[in-house]
Amino acid sequence: MAPLLINAQQPNMQIKLFFGFNGSELVYRAENVESDLLGGVQIGGGFRIKYRESFGEIDFGYMIQVINFSPREEDNLPIEEDVELTLGSLDIPIVVGYVPIKTPLFGCYLYGGIANRLILNGRIYYMDEEYKFNPKDAKLHVYNLGARFGVQFDIAMFNFDFNYTIGVTNSFRDRTRTNSHAFMFNLGFLF
Repeated sequence: MAPLLINAQQPNMQIKLFFGFNGSELVYRAENVESDLLGGVQIGGGFRIKYRESFGEIDFGYMIQVINFSPREEDNLPIEEDVELTLGSLDIPIVVGYVPIKTPLFGCYLYGGIANRLILNGRIYYMDEEYKFNPKDAKLHVYNLGARFGVQFDIAMFNFDFNYTIGVTNSFRDRTRTNSHAFMFNLGFLF
């Protein structure tokens, strides 16, 4: 009986591969300025370590998001009117949580933590031309920090992840304070 009890207390690690959809809103803290909406997709993988009713998880994901962009004179971009801007980012959330329900075929995971986002590159399609740029050229912060909250459901080997991220840092440099809100849905496969 003692070896069974000791073995049951060992941490359990799972590997997860996922893909999903995201939607974000950039809210400017200025009068008469409307929010910007972003939409996109992500793909990635991660590790989850579970111990009794608690768990920790770290994921690595690549995100593609699209936003309408209005250039300014001081921006170092070769455009003069509003365009759609595509951003490629690395998303690294680190979360911890509680497991209220765990059966062999179903699990529920409540969690919270931080989401680290690094904007890697950007593209603009303007007048049938593609321009690549560095995020600093568009006055974007390369690093953004967010507080992430969510719930995951495991059904057999499938993982469904719904989360919400509140931006902690300002998205733009040298502009009005900008709060970001992001919703994300991922479908994952557990190994």
